[in-house]
Amino acid sequence: MTEEIILLKQELQKRTGISLDTVLGCKRLDAWLKLRGVYISYSTLSRIFGLSTLVIKPRERTLDELAAILGYPNFKEFARLISLGNSNTNIPFDLQFSFEHALSERKFSEAASFYLQMIEHSSSAKVFSKDLSKALYKDLNESKKALSQLASSQVGREAFFLTFIDEDDLDGNYRKSLMEYFVPNASFDEKQFVDLYLMRKDQLCLNQLKWKESTVFDFKKLNNIHLKARALELILIQTKNARIKQRKIEVEKETERAFLLFCDCSNRFEELAVLGRFARGILYAGASNYISEHKGIMKAMISMLNQPIIDFEFQIPIYALLNQLKTSNELLIPQASSWPNAYYSSAVFLLNKEQRKHNELFFQSKLGIHKSFLYAYE
Repeated sequence: MTEEIILLKQELQKRTGISLDTVLGCKRLDAWLKLRGVYISYSTLSRIFGLSTLVIKPRERTLDELAAILGYPNFKEFARLISLGNSNTNIPFDLQFSFEHALSERKFSEAASFYLQMIEHSSSAKVFSKDLSKALYKDLNESKKALSQLASSQVGREAFFLTFIDEDDLDGNYRKSLMEYFVPNASFDEKQFVDLYLMRKDQLCLNQLKWKESTVFDFKKLNNIHLKARALELILIQTKNARIKQRKIEVEKETERAFLLFCDCSNRFEELAVLGRFARGILYAGASNYISEHKGIMKAMISMLNQPIIDFEFQIPIYALLNQLKTSNELLIPQASSWPNAYYSSAVFLLNKEQRKHNELFFQSKLGIHKSFLYAYE
């Protein structure tokens, strides 16, 4: 094992409390990862951690997934920060243990307090967010105090609403939480975000209605690139049921807007948000054949996939769109297990193949997603 993989193993042991010195430990880690939507077999883990006689160099994608579960964008960044002595996963173990114990005892307010302490200590504590959301959403009546506590905390507010909640959980908990806990104390930017989210959700649920002229947004009044990208995506979604001629005009106009937004971005995260949301909107509207002539947007999307992994949620729709246009044969294909929730899917949906099959009809009927797209990342 390289020094970086040894350190990765040590950090995983700290995060999970599982010893990875035996094959049994790797089996336990395999099960732990599956609960979080990451599928790496125990045999692969055994080889990575030197427990197998078969020596094979680990795939970069597999190492990226293990680094991501620790809160890093990819394995290279993990190795870089570790070498500098700047590991961002240095959460006190007793704090982590207290958090997980409180969850197991259904002491939700205590668990929320420990979560906020961990967020204050290290941004990588966001990896605990899915554990927390899964526990709280099992009983919303019991967890009201904890939800309010998270929403009102200055430290946990962004982490809670951007990381903690799966936007499209099947029971609509995200929407309920937004309206009950988020909106009462929301800033102007946050209210714009809520409005755009609700409009998109309503449009997706009512996608069989006849298309009317797209909602008109004054993009100058939207305060940041991310809000503008959301508005752009919503406009594209609304073209799904337009007449062919009208849809072509609208999509070509929004493609140019997406390119101009991309040019205005100040960093790669903003660029990904614009192009990822653009790609999702185009895929949903079934309008990919209207954008291939725009060389600027095509070049921009290809450039995003040739960069290190930053955000699977946006990179995968970009890949899917380019693949549909047959321009991505040599691009790295991200794995489904690494795809965070977007409106095409949900964390629940990606947990395993059985649940995916069980919920297939819901995603096709409610979101209009073709079966071939749901299984495109196997």
